[in-house]
Amino acid sequence: MPIAAESLRLGPWRAGVNYSLPAEEIGPEGLYDMANCTVGQAGEVKKRKGYAKYNASALNSGATVTALGQLVLAGTEKVFAIAGNKFYDVTGGTATDRTGSVTITAGDDNVWNWVLAGDTLVAVNGVDTDGITWAGGTNNAGTLDDDSRFTKPTWIAFWENRLWLGNENSNNDRVWRSDAGDITTWGATNYHQFGYEVHGLSPFGNALAVHTEQGIHTLTPTGNSTIPFQQQQQTQQGTIAGRSIVNIPGQRQLFVREDGIYQWAGGTQVEKMSFALDDRYWDDINTARLAYSFALYYPNKEEVWFFLPHGAGQSTMDSVVVYSTRLDCWFGPYDNFTRDSAALIDDLPHAGDFDGYIMKHETGNNDDGDLIKGYFETGNIAPLGDSVECRWLYARTLFDNQGDYDVAVQQKAAGIVANVETLTMEHTGSTAAFGLLDSTFVLDTSTLQPELSTLTGDTDLFGYDPRTMLRFSNFVDDETFTIRRTSLMYKPIGRTRHRRTGLE
Repeated sequence: MPIAAESLRLGPWRAGVNYSLPAEEIGPEGLYDMANCTVGQAGEVKKRKGYAKYNASALNSGATVTALGQLVLAGTEKVFAIAGNKFYDVTGGTATDRTGSVTITAGDDNVWNWVLAGDTLVAVNGVDTDGITWAGGTNNAGTLDDDSRFTKPTWIAFWENRLWLGNENSNNDRVWRSDAGDITTWGATNYHQFGYEVHGLSPFGNALAVHTEQGIHTLTPTGNSTIPFQQQQQTQQGTIAGRSIVNIPGQRQLFVREDGIYQWAGGTQVEKMSFALDDRYWDDINTARLAYSFALYYPNKEEVWFFLPHGAGQSTMDSVVVYSTRLDCWFGPYDNFTRDSAALIDDLPHAGDFDGYIMKHETGNNDDGDLIKGYFETGNIAPLGDSVECRWLYARTLFDNQGDYDVAVQQKAAGIVANVETLTMEHTGSTAAFGLLDSTFVLDTSTLQPELSTLTGDTDLFGYDPRTMLRFSNFVDDETFTIRRTSLMYKPIGRTRHRRTGLE
């Protein structure tokens, strides 16, 4: 009697990618490697969406976009950008120069931090003497009337109806606060000293979190007019990159340190969240440039995007890794771009590049005309252990009905050399694919069949090794894929003569 085939199910991949484990230790819901792919809320893996220009013409003759944001000023939604030495209203993608008489020092590292302080935009960069203000409308930008006692602040927050400025030119460990309800008046003793260089400010619950590399401090209201805020050190570790601080649901805060990405939940300890990125991703991070990394929270997908310098000597933020707050997993990286600033605009991630453009991410299936190279690899699984050989038969893959696209499926196992099969992601049923009517359809006679949202396709497998793994890829312009899971069909053969450890 022939031996019946058995099935090994891989996916959904809710565990995300783990660069710190060997392929043999990655479980059925994990991924060994990937690039330019996302993990969706149900654990499906998708080729990421692309990006396109938000502004049709380059800002300031192609200068680096060092600040970007969307906010409501005078009751109107506005988008602003700073590129080189110019301040722009770029609402709707049309740029209007609003620099006026403000002095802005151009430079790729002269990045800006900004807040909405009541009805006024206020931005600082640690280089120019005073901050920038903007009231929107047809107004030009103005200069923040802060105080001659401190200049060139780097970090900014608006909290408790006060403006807060940190790491100023003469005292990098100091945070100044304005009077309540007045962002231009600063009392003689309206500052707090922390003993270490301030690396970021962020409102957090009922406190203002002040980050130094040596710890997170909080300022909390006391209700005492003489000493209105209590200062207290909470942790022994804080960020090195203030633009990487992101508040996420569940009263949590994520931030970058030299060895990875950490979480603070308001207690006395921080927790490293990025162990899965350590060995085959973070090892290639240029830590000398991590101070310029930044992040944003993408609520629609419950994701945090971290823009990082990946590669030896890489000076720009050329890589994005994503943390899913819903699944508690990592995926990425995204590559094929460099960015210097980012913001959520119209609920989608946008980022400023080094050529005067704001790029709208999460749109289309190409990167401003360039193809997206997306792939992912499963773990190297032994369904019956390393002592039992399997005859591998085929992979049955469940995927979304999105278009007439092909995905390359490569089997990786001992003795298998570059075996690549093609998974044709095309609906060839009785009705034309994707909801179109073909030439055989006759009005009042033909019957419409329900359109299939998911389809299955088979690809051949080979070999007799106890383990195997698959790589799915698509390197074709304007094509995408969504893979929900795959089942590997095999027949047990028997015990091996020598124990095998899998792929080298």
